[in-house]
Amino acid sequence: MKLSIAAISALVLSSAVSYTAADSYSDAMKSWCGGLAITAPSSSTVAVAGQKTKITVTRKPDARKKTITGLDLYSVDSAGKAKYVQNVWSGSYSLNTKATISDEIPSNVKAGLYYYRIWVTNMINNQHGPDCIETSRTFKVTTGSHTNAAGDIEYAESLHDNSIYPEAHQNGCFGLSVDYPTQGSTFKVNDHIHIQANRDSSSQTDALTKIDLYKGDTLVNTAWSGSESFQTSFGLKDHLVLKDIDTSADYHYKVYVTSKSSSTCTFESDNFKISN
Repeated sequence: MKLSIAAISALVLSSAVSYTAADSYSDAMKSWCGGLAITAPSSSTVAVAGQKTKITVTRKPDARKKTITGLDLYSVDSAGKAKYVQNVWSGSYSLNTKATISDEIPSNVKAGLYYYRIWVTNMINNQHGPDCIETSRTFKVTTGSHTNAAGDIEYAESLHDNSIYPEAHQNGCFGLSVDYPTQGSTFKVNDHIHIQANRDSSSQTDALTKIDLYKGDTLVNTAWSGSESFQTSFGLKDHLVLKDIDTSADYHYKVYVTSKSSSTCTFESDNFKISN
């Protein structure tokens, strides 16, 4: 059983109505899901394919009854795409202050970064509240290990190999793409450019904090800054009021997003042109 979360309406930053809806949704989720944490596995965990690891969920008790109802294993590929591996467990596990579930990592998985996605249901006064979906930190999986003559554990893969364990993905910077503007687009000065990013529901990115416009590697200006949590997508219309336009240059937007590991992630749009 693959767990999924229903998509909410796209967040359009220039719309007051969308701000209100987003604030209401964000406030509700903070109320129902605040105090939940997945404390294991951690970013320092190294799991071996075919062996067991533990998933620990903690909470700060309140009037709501919380129950763990599902647990999935995901991988993160080299392109930063989250991929469903398998359902680890489904059922009803009461979560008072702490719950631990064991899982055996499939023996046939590749070395790389993995994480768990946990589904928690809420009940209060016999009423079903919104479900919470939490993710563990990404952790390293290796295909094998052994103990050498000195008594140290050696792994089949180097744990410092950035091609297998990219640092950005370890920090939760994956599962988001900037889909507009598209490659090869041309916009005129004083036009409004639509910027849109889409976020996978299993991504560990959290809140949008800034959008910058770049010409090549040079910062042109900041199109937007603030703090907006989002679930599936966000959009912004940037009014292109600029001086000293270089019609031969490639421009792009850089989006800054926090991750659940408190890191700052950056994602870039494709290149486009600006004409007079």
